[in-house]
Amino acid sequence: MRKIISILNSIFNKETVLSTRGATTVIKDSKNDIEIKTARLLTELITINNINKNDILFIVFSTTEDLKSYYPATVARMKLGLSTTALFSTTEPAIKGSLKKCIRILLTYKTTSSKNKPQYIYQEEAKKLRF
Repeated sequence: MRKIISILNSIFNKETVLSTRGATTVIKDSKNDIEIKTARLLTELITINNINKNDILFIVFSTTEDLKSYYPATVARMKLGLSTTALFSTTEPAIKGSLKKCIRILLTYKTTSSKNKPQYIYQEEAKKLRF
């Protein structure tokens, strides 16, 4: 019976939940730099993963403790129109030797194509995190 229910669920449930992530850095802690770099990273994550903005379930933003001028989540809300999307901001732990002036994004979304592997984006100095 469980196998039949599982098969029926797979037939009728066409949506899959996926997450993608990315990171970037800013040159200085300023509202302008944070706006530009956050908008660029978030736009590229959405575009390269072919995400419909209405399918975004939530986005988590984290920043290093040296970024205090502006919330990256505000950029998503004000510049990209994600006013009804659940957004959460947090601060990265202060680890000795870690990358400075860094913004990280975790974006979770629903899709009807479970075959697409999420693409991650690392820009600026954040490329050092993965490459």
